Amino acid sequence: MECVGLCEFVSNLGVADPSIARFIGLLIGVILVTGIPLITVIWLIWVERKIAARIQDRIGPNRVGPFGLIQTFADLVKLLLKEDITPQAADRLLYNAAPIISFASVVLIWGVIPYAPASVEPGAYVGANLDIGALYFIAVASLGTLAVMTAGWASNNKYALLGAFRVVALLVSYEIPLVFALLIPVMLAGSMSLVDIINAQSHMWFIFMAPLAAVLFFISSQAETGRAPFDLIEAESELVAGFNI
Repeated sequence: MECVGLCEFVSNLGVADPSIARFIGLLIGVILVTGIPLITVIWLIWVERKIAARIQDRIGPNRVGPFGLIQTFADLVKLLLKEDITPQAADRLLYNAAPIISFASVVLIWGVIPYAPASVEPGAYVGANLDIGALYFIAVASLGTLAVMTAGWASNNKYALLGAFRVVALLVSYEIPLVFALLIPVMLAGSMSLVDIINAQSHMWFIFMAPLAAVLFFISSQAETGRAPFDLIEAESELVAGFNI
């Protein structure tokens, strides 16, 4: 099999065996696909907390590291060191599988996102160039809703289940307009492959051709994240720690 992309890069470093070079190239690709989003999210959380603090006339993170840059890492260590408690009446298998499903649904999406123009080397900079990439994106993103519902039901706690119902009701209500917004670039490109959709925008971005769909997608995606102003489902004034009970 021909070596392309990262595999070719590894071969140029002196790895003569094509199979070993391909394995190392795929390993590097997996690390990049999973590592870059995680690192990006860590810094975006810091930026969000700083902006929210400025709006609320606060300082924000400023204790750990310069300007509080390492605060997110400190929070991560704190969460990892916390005791993992499973309710006695919970379904342990489903209860512990829910966060794994939620995390996997986010990471798996990055596998179909192209990281470079297809003209560089077709398929070399995308984990999986699927012909149904847009459908895959919608289906995998919907797993997050299933994870929340699974966690609420498996906990065998009526308050947690009530919180899960609220989350699912909001996510499902916004997934429908989100899907309709995603259908616009699919129809404009004439393909469900994300590579084809991106290449079809080489002369003009679809955001200028369908601005209303872009606004609809932006609002729906914000609702999918469950952040302000779409965080009413947490009901922190009614439930202890919101739906995280």
